[in-house]
Amino acid sequence: MRKIFLMFAAATVLAACSSEPKQSTSADSTTVETAMGKFDAYGEVITPDSAIDATLLVAEMGNAPTYDAKIKGTVVDVCVKKGCWMSIELGNGEMMRVTFKDYGFFVPADKEKMVGQNVIFQGTAKFETITVADQKHYAEDGGESKEAIEAIKEDKNELSFEAIGVLVPQADGKKAI
Repeated sequence: MRKIFLMFAAATVLAACSSEPKQSTSADSTTVETAMGKFDAYGEVITPDSAIDATLLVAEMGNAPTYDAKIKGTVVDVCVKKGCWMSIELGNGEMMRVTFKDYGFFVPADKEKMVGQNVIFQGTAKFETITVADQKHYAEDGGESKEAIEAIKEDKNELSFEAIGVLVPQADGKKAI
């Protein structure tokens, strides 16, 4: 009986040691290979097809309070603290902040890697009021100067987006998608 117990214990220890733990970090991604190229996928794995350009989002949205869409756009800023948001260029000097559903995933918190990337993301757009406190928080997370943060004095209405998944092109991915 003792030998059986020892063999069972040894087998349990070996099985536990041989299995590799899945790391869960903010930069976890899956590689997705499509006809449009290779992507790092964050959050839910989405496909790059049928994405509309970010510059068309407001027109597509019309007067709807929310709009579900798959968007492609250029990253102009990213949260450098943990990658919990990115800003996308909408054209005419306008930007849209993209956050991630239930803070369930993040993108790389590296401006050098992310700014200028042409990404694809899917989720829900809506107009909302961003308080002064939230704007200052975002500015701090974006690495803005103390002077820029202190200059924020009024709430702002802006288009925001909550993404369920993001695709970031790999390697030479700064080319247009």
